[in-house]
Amino acid sequence: MLKKIIHKIAKPKHPWRQLKFDELAEIYASMSLRSFGLWIIGIFVPIYLYQNGYSLQSIFLFYTLFFLFRLPIAYASAYVIGRIGPKYSIAVSTLILIVFLTQLLTLNFFAWSMIVLAFFFSLTNGLFFVAYNTDFSKIKVTEHAGKELGWLYIFERIGAALGPLIGGILASLIAPELTIFVAIFVLVCSLIPLLLSNEPVRTHQKITYKNFPFFQHLRDYTAISGLGIDSVASLNFWPLFVGVVIFSGSVYAKLGVLFGISLAASIVCAYIIGKFVDKHSGSALLKLGVVLNSSLLFFRALSTSVFGASFITILNEPVSLAYKIPLVKGYYDATDSEEGYRIVYLAIGEVTSGAAKAFYCGVLFFACYYANSTAVLSFSFVLAAILSLLMLVQRFPALKKV
Repeated sequence: MLKKIIHKIAKPKHPWRQLKFDELAEIYASMSLRSFGLWIIGIFVPIYLYQNGYSLQSIFLFYTLFFLFRLPIAYASAYVIGRIGPKYSIAVSTLILIVFLTQLLTLNFFAWSMIVLAFFFSLTNGLFFVAYNTDFSKIKVTEHAGKELGWLYIFERIGAALGPLIGGILASLIAPELTIFVAIFVLVCSLIPLLLSNEPVRTHQKITYKNFPFFQHLRDYTAISGLGIDSVASLNFWPLFVGVVIFSGSVYAKLGVLFGISLAASIVCAYIIGKFVDKHSGSALLKLGVVLNSSLLFFRALSTSVFGASFITILNEPVSLAYKIPLVKGYYDATDSEEGYRIVYLAIGEVTSGAAKAFYCGVLFFACYYANSTAVLSFSFVLAAILSLLMLVQRFPALKKV
């Protein structure tokens, strides 16, 4: 059903794909469903932990452990993906995500260790992102990668916009636990499109990190690390800040409506930006987006009103697409430059990004020993504003084309 809708909407906009649109449509469908399922509960995870007795410092520790686990997990994921392929790896990661959500659901009953929670959450994310990046980077059409990314973000954000809206209302009117049940159901549905076609990447590959020219791609990984830190601040700590410091009362419903509106506002922007990146220099757009985003991060730290927080949240999504689409396009195109190392290139990107994000969260955890935890949460945006500028070190050849 969803795949048919995507064919009807998007296929006429992909004339270069008339003979082979199915694989792309399946990724669009799967990501839309996964985003819907994940965003039903995703932005509420830190709030859920906080309302279940975790201190802000404990939440910083949770995310520090989460990203530290990503280092060995992302490294090992390359071997798993090389063996069974990215699509089945995404399916496995989704099943592990369901295990993690079940742990959240039974948190009060079993009192799961923070280490166990962080490990399973890291396991699903580490495997998913290496597999997903491998899958899309393999089937993309380089000359139109910006437009294809734009469409991917459109379908992803349709699901992402509905997710927090529905999840927030269910959590506020009934119970947060119900959102987890709904998320599990939707995530199971997201597996169906993935299993309808063959793997685009050869399976049973021999994966080796030996002789990979890491230092030639150091700028790539530094830029991706800056993007990763920005994502943690925007998608994890900002909802926590708004829910703890600014909103009161029905926090889940208010956050759900706010982030739903924000994500919906970015849908049109995704298509426009994707086309622009293919036709013009994506580097200039990236620089503008990074500078604007860094400014927004500083303003987050100063935000004290509902109006200010709402304005920043709604503005953030279009701004983030201005640097995310060109940066990710350049990153995906770079995977083609090292023949036989596509999976390794992307796995190392996850490892280095994970290390940067662990450093970021670790600084916040230790800062809580010297300052009020709420003040540290505000400081997290100042630190992210500075570290997100690492994206400007990129020199992706694909972004220099006109």
